[in-house]
Amino acid sequence: MTSPVKEATESSEQYRELALRIYVQLSANVYATGSQGKPEPKLLAAFSFRCAEAFEAAEVETDRAKARAAREAKEKVDLSKIDMSGMFAPNLAKK
Repeated sequence: MTSPVKEATESSEQYRELALRIYVQLSANVYATGSQGKPEPKLLAAFSFRCAEAFEAAEVETDRAKARAAREAKEKVDLSKIDMSGMFAPNLAKK
């Protein structure tokens, strides 16, 4: 198992890496054209971080991510701690 601090650091690094990749592509597209009124690099960087945040939020809502979360939740259940004796007692008495 990884520690929550390590996961947060890795997540932060991935978020920053995604924003950087978006920024590089955006700036290449924006500044390569000869059009007027190009935005400041700082505004493009802020927009890149917002795009990365939106991408990560949407990724969690996909069917694949929901299935993975459901699978992980099922794996965390410890059946040895669940008392199921009451579930079968009424059925056995009816026979």
